[in-house]
Amino acid sequence: MPLSLGLDEKLKVLVADDIDSARRELLQMVRDLGHETIEAVSGEDALRLMDLHSPDVILLDLLMPHMDGFEVVKEVRKRYTEKWLPVIVLSSLEGQEHFAKALQNGATDYLVKPVRPAILRAKLRQYQRILSMQSNLGLHAQRQHVIHEHIADAIVTNAIHDNIADAIITLNEQGLISDLNRAARRIFQVDDARGDSDISIMELTGLSLDFLLAHAEVEIHLENGRRVWFQVTHNSWSIGSNAYFTISLHDLSEAKRIERMKDEFLATVSHELRTPLTSILGALALLTAGAGGLLPSAAAELVQVAKRNGDRLSRLIDDVLDLTKLEGNSMRLNMRTMTLPALIEEAVTVNKSYAQGTEVRIEFERRGPSFQVQVDPDRFLQIMANLLSNAIKHSPKGTVVRVVLETDGNHMYVRVVDQGPGIDKDFKTKLFEKFSQADTSDRRALGGTGLGLYICRILVEKMNGKISAESGATGGSTFTVSLPRIITGDEQPWVLCIAQDRQLQERMQEWLNGMARVELANNLESAAESILRLGAPMVVLADPQAQGLADQFCTRLLKMVGQKCILLIGDALDAGFAARHGLDWLSLSSISRQDFVKRVRTILSDALKDRLHGKI
Repeated sequence: MPLSLGLDEKLKVLVADDIDSARRELLQMVRDLGHETIEAVSGEDALRLMDLHSPDVILLDLLMPHMDGFEVVKEVRKRYTEKWLPVIVLSSLEGQEHFAKALQNGATDYLVKPVRPAILRAKLRQYQRILSMQSNLGLHAQRQHVIHEHIADAIVTNAIHDNIADAIITLNEQGLISDLNRAARRIFQVDDARGDSDISIMELTGLSLDFLLAHAEVEIHLENGRRVWFQVTHNSWSIGSNAYFTISLHDLSEAKRIERMKDEFLATVSHELRTPLTSILGALALLTAGAGGLLPSAAAELVQVAKRNGDRLSRLIDDVLDLTKLEGNSMRLNMRTMTLPALIEEAVTVNKSYAQGTEVRIEFERRGPSFQVQVDPDRFLQIMANLLSNAIKHSPKGTVVRVVLETDGNHMYVRVVDQGPGIDKDFKTKLFEKFSQADTSDRRALGGTGLGLYICRILVEKMNGKISAESGATGGSTFTVSLPRIITGDEQPWVLCIAQDRQLQERMQEWLNGMARVELANNLESAAESILRLGAPMVVLADPQAQGLADQFCTRLLKMVGQKCILLIGDALDAGFAARHGLDWLSLSSISRQDFVKRVRTILSDALKDRLHGKI
């Protein structure tokens, strides 16, 4: 990919005109010529959008209210001192005086309204050539400066780059390789005679750029048949308007081998301990039951001490065995679709005797309907046993441990609430780590291996859920297990995206993939057809740009769907405009993909709650 604006690349053209019909006609004309457009409805709007989008060319009407084209040109020249930005002014007035004044203020060129497409094409083509030459000259100068100023550093850097053991891959945002170091060529068996730019990251590794950037560790199938795990680190940078990524792949084969040896050792030791410990606990149980005759009180007390410590060791071995299976990915979960009340009641029943022994009660409370989830029932009972035993263990005598089951429409939540001392704020961040205990002394009052909550976290995550813990305002703690509910076919949410911009439509579809069904519509007419076919959407994402008068567009849209589900998007409007219609607005140029998806997921969640309670 060239590092400058080529003659075959699109220009970003900002069109500023306060008259809707004239602006729309000019926008369409620019699009027909194959360029991208940015729409501004006033001089102030033009300056704001310039800062947001960095256009290549501006088509500017001279006679606009408030801030006219003359003032805009002056402001552009103040702001753009290091970059040449062509400003073509437009007017339908007779005479040349106003054009002369605009040129004196800093305009580059002018066009007489109505604009003829052939003239506009010629002018944009000319500025495309000039910008291309300017970009190439600037990049050449930049390269020469770097060569002359940093040639010694470059030699050292290249030596390190080629001799480092990790694979270093540099590529552009399209996923095409710009450079490979010697280690990368050796690992992926790339011939030195082959040009790097002929290779894509998918072809090289079998993985997409987005996948590599989103994962800390990846498994790559090499051409020699080996499967190798690599640790991924990356950095992004740019030259001009072109973005690049440098990805480092560190071979984890030796670390994984040592980890497997550790897991196998722990598993072997645990299994070897299990057999004699079972015999010891059996013998102690027989002695307690009187199989060896009546024991003196002192001896009976010693047997009870031995049995308690044996039980504790047994739990430790169970935890270590579970840990090695989970971390070694050898534990297979038997996932089933089921509701949770029966499982929770079973967990409460199993732990009641332990609670009674400590003078604590367990109560189960259901709030709202119970939906289906995907769980391994045995492992879910293991999670509940751990959370309940912890809650009972830390609860004062005479108090109640509550198990609460509730939903928000998207998830089922199981909360275990106790009235104990709560969670130490300094310990909270370590709560779900391995071997974590608030009291690590050998004289701590409460037993435990420090593995239980860590195992709970891994099990919950394997069931596609989350686990968290919070302290109450007046003491006590709440452990919450969140599991995604199964949405049945007739409840599947769908999102309607209304936009003329095809790239915007594709971006919305990609960002929301897997979260909801996305239907695309170019205008309100095709949107109405989708609603007639599928029923009311849960979310409507609407870009008023190029849809006629924005006010009329919003009025018609509000009549078609409920106000609560509409989210205006795009940069042709602002929060003030949206607020006049009682709607929310998002600027896609200043929000990340993660924040956008989170915002839409919140709206979907609220809509599902309303449907759940019969409001929609």
